[in-house]
Amino acid sequence: MATVAHFDKLLRPKRVAVIGVSLTNPFHPANIIFNKSFYGSGSMAYPVNPRGGELEKQPVFRSVKELPEQADLAVIAVKAPLVPGVIRECGEVGIQAAIIISGGFAEVGGEGIALQEELVKECRRYNICMIGPNCIGVYHPPYIDSFFLPPERTVIPKRGAISVISQSGAFLVDQILTRFYEEDLGVRTAVSIGNRAVLDEVDMLEHFAQDTGTRAICLYLEGAGTRPRELYELCSEVSSRKPIIAFVGGKSVEGQRAALSHTAALAANSRLISSALAQCGVIEAADELELASLAKIFDFYHHRPLLEGNIAVVSSSGGHGVVAADLCEGTGLNLVPFTEGEQGTLRELCTDSISSIASLKNPLDLTGSASDLDFERTLDYVLSLPKVEGAIVLALPYTPMITSFIGTRLGHVVRRHDKPVAAYIPSLAKYEMVLEGFELNGIPVVHTIQESVQMMQALYRLGLAVQRSGRKRKNHAVRNNQAAK
Repeated sequence: MATVAHFDKLLRPKRVAVIGVSLTNPFHPANIIFNKSFYGSGSMAYPVNPRGGELEKQPVFRSVKELPEQADLAVIAVKAPLVPGVIRECGEVGIQAAIIISGGFAEVGGEGIALQEELVKECRRYNICMIGPNCIGVYHPPYIDSFFLPPERTVIPKRGAISVISQSGAFLVDQILTRFYEEDLGVRTAVSIGNRAVLDEVDMLEHFAQDTGTRAICLYLEGAGTRPRELYELCSEVSSRKPIIAFVGGKSVEGQRAALSHTAALAANSRLISSALAQCGVIEAADELELASLAKIFDFYHHRPLLEGNIAVVSSSGGHGVVAADLCEGTGLNLVPFTEGEQGTLRELCTDSISSIASLKNPLDLTGSASDLDFERTLDYVLSLPKVEGAIVLALPYTPMITSFIGTRLGHVVRRHDKPVAAYIPSLAKYEMVLEGFELNGIPVVHTIQESVQMMQALYRLGLAVQRSGRKRKNHAVRNNQAAK
């Protein structure tokens, strides 16, 4: 059973033993991890190799028993048959947390299964909280980065409030963290759980649910694991407090076969998994692009679910508004109609350039002659209406009256009303200043209309989870009252 103390040593170690460093190969995974820890983290790193010697002008210790002080965490990258013995030695000196990079366990079948069972037995014997085997481990800045990838070949997002649990290390780095970097999204913790022999997605989800530094949780799953009921029950309990986003791999026959050889993930009916996750309030992304979009909206608005799905679309292009309306169809989002009186008020707020030509139904087409002031006044008014829960802004910076300050001005409006707004801006380098104006002032930006709709739909699905949880609590209270009588 992993405790708070276990997780503290796993994610915030003060001393790390890197076991398996090579004295001849600087690109060995253990060497990369040691260099990252020694030069780039807030932890003290000790290299371990049975031969001893010197590495980076630091003594290499023959065993964890020779370390000058007890390590909090052991990162192990040795051949699979040696791992159980290494774990035993770690347990004997009181190390309570481990990350096992090594592969060659249950994912290869045969003897690997027996080897993993032996490894688990040793971890249980010494009460060691272990991530892996067959993983890249943990990234939790500034304390630990066990990703054995040369830093000059990868990109790492800034520190933030999104925590990620992934069964695949490569997918985590390439398809999740890289996209977070591109979207300027921050990461709190990223964990590759590999074969999840000891700690699994349930343990990590439970930890992040209690972690005050985590706003939202992302999951990449290749099956529901060995504890599906516990996973679903936990998701149901957590999803009303913190958004949970999931991307499920292994949905095809070939994908399931690959998952089995990849991380020893057992095949499951993907439709059943998706249905169960939806019932638990988990928001499933269709692909890795949507995963990043959903993470982004929750990074900004995890506290502002849409309870009815009632939104407004404000655009400077009629065509963009039409596409947004089409994309909202079937999502649960409603483009709330404006009364003639409300449209009259909106027209009075428009500047003379557009007052006679703007279409002020929903979506609102302010036309290509709209200025920053038109967008500001229009958004301010529609967000002031109780029936409007949020809005999508389709801003086209190439129209002549739009300036680089539009994001700043609309950000002030959003803060005034505390309602979620997502903005679409074309993906061009010349609009970078415009984009920053939005995001620095609390409005997330995406580069397709579809992503902006997905963001609003995610907040609506979060609202459904919140309401479902509220009904469960109410029914539970009623049953307790009835039992008391």
